[in-house]
Amino acid sequence: MADTVEIVTMRLKEGVDLDTFKAENAKMEHAFLGHLHGFKNRSTSANADGQIVVVLHWESAADAQSSMDKFVGNPDTSPFLDLIDMDTFVMTRYEEFDTMTLEDV
Repeated sequence: MADTVEIVTMRLKEGVDLDTFKAENAKMEHAFLGHLHGFKNRSTSANADGQIVVVLHWESAADAQSSMDKFVGNPDTSPFLDLIDMDTFVMTRYEEFDTMTLEDV
């Protein structure tokens, strides 16, 4: 079965600095995300313009959807969500069909 990949882009609310977000992001990952069925990995990055991108890998689309259903309103995610300008939040899911590592070369 192919992984489901989620790509999330967002910006922080006015006045929220990246270091505050980084700390809350790590708390949310350990308190919430790492305990979900089907979660494989997640990376978070930011560019100089302040846009943040998150890439998540799930075992299935059902696992990805289940995580979103539990995300909003969860006490372990509320402080994280409070930092995000939700008008800029965009999530898109993809079905992975190819992956490569250095060992493949």
